[in-house]
Amino acid sequence: MSRILIIEDDKALLDLYKEEFTSEGYEVVGETKGKSALVTSRQSKFDLIILDIMLPGDMNGFEALEFLKKDVRTKDIPVIILTNLGGEEKIAYDMGVVDYLMKVDTTPGQLVQKVKKLLSQGST
Repeated sequence: MSRILIIEDDKALLDLYKEEFTSEGYEVVGETKGKSALVTSRQSKFDLIILDIMLPGDMNGFEALEFLKKDVRTKDIPVIILTNLGGEEKIAYDMGVVDYLMKVDTTPGQLVQKVKKLLSQGST
């Protein structure tokens, strides 16, 4: 079973994504803040991280991504940005994300399909 860490500050949206992935057989851990998500990412092995850019308070998504990509324990985990912030795709890809999705253009079902495809490519 693949494990996914979703870092999303909107609790209702986080719950919706968790439900969608869980119903498809994924194990999902959700975090709403950047620093706590980094702690979680180091404590357990994840197959994929879905990361929002706009996070409250302590750290935004780009700062979290920078830490994830520098840490030997998390640097090879594929990261998908899922955000409402447009125009930052180049920065995100330069930092090593595998995909950059706009929330407004991506249903939870479409997100699950993208993740399935990505994880199946990685296991071949």
